[in-house]
Amino acid sequence: MKMRFWQKTYLFTLALFLICLNVGVLSLTVYTYQKNVSATETAVTAEQAYVALSFERDYEDMTESNSFSSPSLLMQTFGNYYGEKGLYLAFEESGDVVYSNFKYDYEIGKNTLLHRDFDEQRHVLVSSEICNGRYDMIFAKNVEFLDVEFRSLMVIYLLTAIGVSLILAIGLYFVLKKLSAPLERLRKTTEVVEAGNFSVTAEETGTDEFTLLAKSFNAMLGKINEQMIDLEQEAERKQMLVDNMAHETRTPLTSIHGYAEFIEKANASEERKLIASKYIMSEAERLQKISEILLDDAFIRGNEIEMTEINLGLLLSDVADKLQIRAEKSSVEISCRVSSVTVQGNETLLSMLFYNLAENAVKACSIGGKVQLSCGDGWASVEDDGKGMSEEQLLHITEPFYRTDKSRSRAEGGAGLGLALCKRIVQTHGAEMHFESEPERGTKITVTFTSRQ
Repeated sequence: MKMRFWQKTYLFTLALFLICLNVGVLSLTVYTYQKNVSATETAVTAEQAYVALSFERDYEDMTESNSFSSPSLLMQTFGNYYGEKGLYLAFEESGDVVYSNFKYDYEIGKNTLLHRDFDEQRHVLVSSEICNGRYDMIFAKNVEFLDVEFRSLMVIYLLTAIGVSLILAIGLYFVLKKLSAPLERLRKTTEVVEAGNFSVTAEETGTDEFTLLAKSFNAMLGKINEQMIDLEQEAERKQMLVDNMAHETRTPLTSIHGYAEFIEKANASEERKLIASKYIMSEAERLQKISEILLDDAFIRGNEIEMTEINLGLLLSDVADKLQIRAEKSSVEISCRVSSVTVQGNETLLSMLFYNLAENAVKACSIGGKVQLSCGDGWASVEDDGKGMSEEQLLHITEPFYRTDKSRSRAEGGAGLGLALCKRIVQTHGAEMHFESEPERGTKITVTFTSRQ
């Protein structure tokens, strides 16, 4: 089982603290012990100096009074006196022991301080010259209490370290467990997302880094949901486009096949065969128009469009002139109310845009209807007084293959791709297209340009 982040942090922090604690306390204990040893050595040296000074004073008094000729008795007196206090004394003359109350063998040089174990107990031995260098006095004192104190300190240290370690381990566990709770909740949220549920959100409480992480995660999840919705909608639109295209092409292909079979097999007059061939040509032109519109749309989506300064008034006037003959055949009046306005755009695409809009306006009008092309500062419009559209129709008017009057559009060769292409052209120019329409009261389409001179 893999360890989690908070568990690794817990073990690492605990180990680091315990190492620092133990090293610190142990160092302090050893330092205290060394200070005690040094202080004890100083005290023993001072005590030895005091004993030596006392001996030298008594030795001088003895020499001056000539009370006895041998100093060994004085040495024995000092040895017995300090021996009762647990101290050891020895006097050497030229390396030979004159007197000693030591129970154990010892070896020490002149003017030396050292530690020796007698009967497994520590003693401090101090050697110094006395009586003008005639004798060497060796002084020894039991300092076993130093080791006893050190062992006591070590026991106290060990118990303290264990107690502090347990308190720290328990406290650190609950602290890290609590601090890592938001991260654990975020992890569980990611598991839910991984399972395919993108509707969940991470909990956002507090102002710490985990909360900021949760907010960033929720923002990312929101973007993913938006993109997934967009992808689903795009997939639906593509599927609808494929279905509609299959439907739209199936009808003319069926007609072409039927009329071709009629010409081939039917025993009909030349006049009827000519009519059948005209139907074939009409349906073929319809298929050609669909393919051209789809190719135009693909070209606009897949290529960088060159933009130049376009005189919008002149462009609309040119569109009206091109549609004049067709409008007259339908008994529709087409007019312009334009001014000299310049915008940034592609002349070919803008001409195609307003031609499609104006052509649809002419088709929407009855006999005696009117179509007007207008423009102003950064906008252009196409308005008619034709059959108009409902709110439901306006919602779908720019979808590929959508037609407000399918029977009429098919009779006129329409496929419902014109306004979808117009929408693509408007988007390419960074413009906006707005529809205003009511049934039987006409339609007004306004294109607003954001980039203009």
